Amino acid sequence: MMQIRKSMKQLLPKAFHKSWIMANKPDILHVVEKGGRGSGKSSDIAIMLIQLIMRYPANAVCIRKIDNTLEQSVYEQLKWAIEIQGVGHLFHANKSPLKLTYLPRGNYIIFRGAKEPERIKSLKDAKFPFAFCWIEELAEFKTEEDVTTITNSLLRGDLDDGLFYKFFYSYNPPKRKQSWVNKKYESVLQAANTYVHHSTYLDNPYVAKEFIKEAEETKKRNIKRFEWEYLGKAIGSGVVPFDNLVFRKITNEEVSYFDNIRQGNDFGYANDPNAFIRLHYDKKKRIIYMLDEIYEVKLSNRNLAKKLHEKDYHTLLTTCDSAEPKSIDDLRTEFHCRVEPAKKGAGSVEHGEKWLDDLEAIVIDPHRTPHAATEFENIDYQVDRDGNPKNRLEDKNNHLIDATRYALEQDMEQSRFESW
Repeated sequence: MMQIRKSMKQLLPKAFHKSWIMANKPDILHVVEKGGRGSGKSSDIAIMLIQLIMRYPANAVCIRKIDNTLEQSVYEQLKWAIEIQGVGHLFHANKSPLKLTYLPRGNYIIFRGAKEPERIKSLKDAKFPFAFCWIEELAEFKTEEDVTTITNSLLRGDLDDGLFYKFFYSYNPPKRKQSWVNKKYESVLQAANTYVHHSTYLDNPYVAKEFIKEAEETKKRNIKRFEWEYLGKAIGSGVVPFDNLVFRKITNEEVSYFDNIRQGNDFGYANDPNAFIRLHYDKKKRIIYMLDEIYEVKLSNRNLAKKLHEKDYHTLLTTCDSAEPKSIDDLRTEFHCRVEPAKKGAGSVEHGEKWLDDLEAIVIDPHRTPHAATEFENIDYQVDRDGNPKNRLEDKNNHLIDATRYALEQDMEQSRFESW
């Protein structure tokens, strides 16, 4: 066992050593390998998966969206991983159907396309459970539900002592920030059972010199294309909104000194959530700190007011979306909350977004305001028919961003006046 571990340390680039540690931790279910071209993420997953097959009495399945891409991608990648580890004599490779069998024990790796999910749901073996899975090119799947349908079908029950489930995912981040994989795995918010690792060609000591030259030439010609293709960044429209975001813990001690509190609320419509934000604005340093949120679908005015009273937020002025005058009146007269409508006006949206973007920092503690973290992190600019960014953010998944604009409306107006 010590010899295998030593060889793994030699085989895997230093950047992937932690990934191998996570691959062996039973409490880590998902190992996500994302990044730019040439980072070696697929090669390194292949090496790790072969090791798991040799170490544990379990089967594995490798999945891609399209069946006919399996042989020339994950199948050949795993055959390469077998040879580079010098264990070719321990495996039998079958091409029809695609299958790699570990001869000393008899457990194996099979390959499936996701166009026929029933073929994945029906995976059974009398001797070895299907405990390991590799989904290559994760971004090819249109929705997260398509993937969870597959993974849930493999999680059939408790495994024998010493065994554990492990799902590997590999992909290059799509350009669009709103892509589900970017929203899920580019976020600072990750489940405790998930390990996300980002790599680039700079982490791959085996990348070809010609590849490096091509990357450097692309960097000179088109920096945004370089960042997307080679650094694996979700560049969105090419211009990053809110590059002043700071994600960190905001301590209770800090909060005890915050005395310039602002509150805003964006009412929910049908399936849209009601979004309330509470923040501190450090006017001197031009920094805002997100302190608390109320984010809930189908939240009635009565229940919103109840939550505000419970938190003792009802006595502080909350600036609300003026499109709901009846809701504002209900909160004020019936439920005794101190509220007022936002003034808005022509150009107020663009001005508010620009004002927020111009702050020194927007500090967000993902544990205090998780939905605000997601919105500010994932928002992108609207684009015209040619793909050029407009001077306005996309009008979706931006409810707390709107609430933040309302909360700081008077500060924005004051700073506009002072700049004249």
